Amino acid sequence: MNNQKFKTDTFSLLIPSVYTDMQVVWESIRAAHEQPDDDYLSYATTTLIPIEFFDEFDGEDIVLRFWESCKQADQEIELIAEKEIQLAGHSSNIRLMKSKDDIFYYFAIVQISDKFCCIFKGDCKIEHRSFYEPLFDAIWQSLEYFGNPQEAIDKLPKFLLDFYYHRKSENNFNEEEAKENDIFPVIEEFSIPADGREYWTIDDIPLQFLAECSASVNGTLYVNLEGIIPEFEEKRHGYIVDSHNGAVALNFSLSQIYNQGIPTGVVPFEKGRDESYNHYLWDRGFNYSLAFTGNVTLKEGWIGLNGYLEDKWDPKRYKISAAKKIALQELEWEKYDFTMFKELEKASPEIVRQLKLKDPDPIELREELYSLVNLESLSIQFSNNSKEAEAFTEIPSSIKHFKHLKSLHLWGISAITKFPEWIGDLRELEFLLLTGSKVEGIHPYMLQYLSKLKFCFLENNNLGSAPKLIPDNLEVLHLDGNQLTDIPSSYTKLENLRKLHIKNNPLKSLPAGLENIPELDLELEKKVTLLDYTYKGADKKGVIPYDDELFYARNDSDLNSNLQKAINEIGFQEYENGLSKIARHSVTFVTTIPDSYDELGNNRFGGLPDLPANADYPTITIEEEQKGYQFIAQINCASIANLQDYLPRTGMLYFFIEDQQDFVPKVIYYEGETDNLKSAKELNIEEEFIYDESGIYQPFKTNSEKGVSVPSFYNDDHYYQDIAPELKDLEESYDETEAFQEKLLPFNTRSSHGINSYVFKQHDSPEIEAVNKLKGKPEEWMVLLRVSSDNNPGFSFWDAGEIYFIIHKSDLAKKDFSNVYCGLETS
Repeated sequence: MNNQKFKTDTFSLLIPSVYTDMQVVWESIRAAHEQPDDDYLSYATTTLIPIEFFDEFDGEDIVLRFWESCKQADQEIELIAEKEIQLAGHSSNIRLMKSKDDIFYYFAIVQISDKFCCIFKGDCKIEHRSFYEPLFDAIWQSLEYFGNPQEAIDKLPKFLLDFYYHRKSENNFNEEEAKENDIFPVIEEFSIPADGREYWTIDDIPLQFLAECSASVNGTLYVNLEGIIPEFEEKRHGYIVDSHNGAVALNFSLSQIYNQGIPTGVVPFEKGRDESYNHYLWDRGFNYSLAFTGNVTLKEGWIGLNGYLEDKWDPKRYKISAAKKIALQELEWEKYDFTMFKELEKASPEIVRQLKLKDPDPIELREELYSLVNLESLSIQFSNNSKEAEAFTEIPSSIKHFKHLKSLHLWGISAITKFPEWIGDLRELEFLLLTGSKVEGIHPYMLQYLSKLKFCFLENNNLGSAPKLIPDNLEVLHLDGNQLTDIPSSYTKLENLRKLHIKNNPLKSLPAGLENIPELDLELEKKVTLLDYTYKGADKKGVIPYDDELFYARNDSDLNSNLQKAINEIGFQEYENGLSKIARHSVTFVTTIPDSYDELGNNRFGGLPDLPANADYPTITIEEEQKGYQFIAQINCASIANLQDYLPRTGMLYFFIEDQQDFVPKVIYYEGETDNLKSAKELNIEEEFIYDESGIYQPFKTNSEKGVSVPSFYNDDHYYQDIAPELKDLEESYDETEAFQEKLLPFNTRSSHGINSYVFKQHDSPEIEAVNKLKGKPEEWMVLLRVSSDNNPGFSFWDAGEIYFIIHKSDLAKKDFSNVYCGLETS
């Protein structure tokens, strides 16, 4: 994902797309990375502020006074490190701090004139520092300032000016204004317009509905309201609308509203959210700081809005009201998810095709199901330890009469001890989910004749044996969390079975060939011990010997000296032996200056490659059209031959990916002379030719250096649990391990790329991923190239993540790069 530019009247920033909640308010840009449950992962806020504001804090200069103001916000924080960077033609001072509740803070300031400065405050949980700190650096370094700061500040509300210049109390807004706005005005009840005319107003500004307004049914009722302010003027209407032409939209997903074919009900929203999570609202074209609070009313073929757009930052509200007819004849209620018994009372059984219930009363459920003979999808979910789940002791037999049923989901059925044989008579079933029961066995013929079944989920039951006879069309089978000791050999003959999940079972044996199922989800140790997971080589001719010692730092005198020095400085002497066992001999690259393709065969990240003269640019065929792979980097092996001993001594390595969805890699090795390459300048390749939407990155030259790489010690025990178990103690020493890693950085920056380096991952490791995909053992694989998100070429992999190319060490020794694995780590 790419960065997006946001600006105020005086400055602009590039914000990585990991930040999904953006607010631009006056002279402040606030970015938030939040989770759906309202928990936050990170905030990053940049503000233009008068220097005079900091006069009340101690300190000889503005920087020291700013640090004091940060302490004032939270007395329980300690300094981790300080640094200085260049941005917008000035030096910026940065302090990295940590609170006692394990929050990482990034405070930065840059003075842009004798009266004004810009400040930056970023935070995240301390365990996520390695991910977010480079993002904070990138955001802050993208700062560009312009315009007239004094004019912009003078436009601020009086309460904020008073706060900045200490003219009144230190409250951050006028007390009378706050008191007035704390009393939320009464929301009027919606009434259908007496004259039958549709309308939409915001703060007494009339809007015209656009032709794109629509209503449809697909699970829920979707209502799309789109409007535009006639004769839109940014100066007059910009406080509400943030679009170039005054167009705005409100999109609603509404459920539990069926009433004899007429949507009916009142749905309250508070600041854009429904507390029940049954209804959802998305807005478009409004200022980021505005959110809808009010009621959405569905009545007699109309949708009505009454409420206010609330400003999250300014104590102001703007009244909003609307009335729009719904084209009832266009609503296909056969696609609607009925989720309440009350809705069923007002629906003809013939129209009910989809029923989704949570914690229904089992007796009432049995009564209601009898008449629903046209059901195509039935989903019943019980909460853990609910009284309804305890009372649901038998799957209702009326279901066997649902001859059109395509999907049956029964979740959390903890009191069920038997799956009825008649499930096998539901011949239209395509999706079957039965989980959380006490069932120990399945009738051998229950699944056999379900010829249309493609997806079967039987996890977290108590099955002692797996169903032996399953339909040939089955594509996905989940049997996790049962009591299985073996798997039928017949599974290996199912040509369509592409996913088999059998984790968390006491398996004792597995049939040969099970490892050939494309996505076999099973604990790695069981794969290795119960199946033939020997790596056969990219050429299928087996592996050749290789010197594993070449990959470790202990065999390079310079690196070993650097490692010993860092160990002594941090006080890790008791872990010296273990660290020596796992420390890797890596090569680090940092991008430096733009590459104008003036050199042939140099190290390059982004742009286009210098390919061999007789080689075509790699392509894939998409719907009979040739599209290009996305070029990531080229490495001149001779240029880094003095930095390591495991790569080819000469030649070029080229790294491509198909796209940033599946990350299918292509690594090309050219063993000839660089004089025989053709310059990237000669490639007649346009942006549109590249299959991935990110297109062609900016080309950048690099510097490279050898270094010592150690893991993060965050969920990394798979690296050392067998050879150095004492290193697990370091998982509790975050600050020390962080400082230890920093002392080993060749270029004193984490925003770099590497070969044979460790990769920070929240689960597993790149090497384990490669084994799960291509077999072998984790220690037999190495990181051929790790590529981080990097603002220079413009790399931003999903949420500013990293990609990695992994190769078996035997293939590397053979110089065979045809079986490389590529993966992604992101938040």
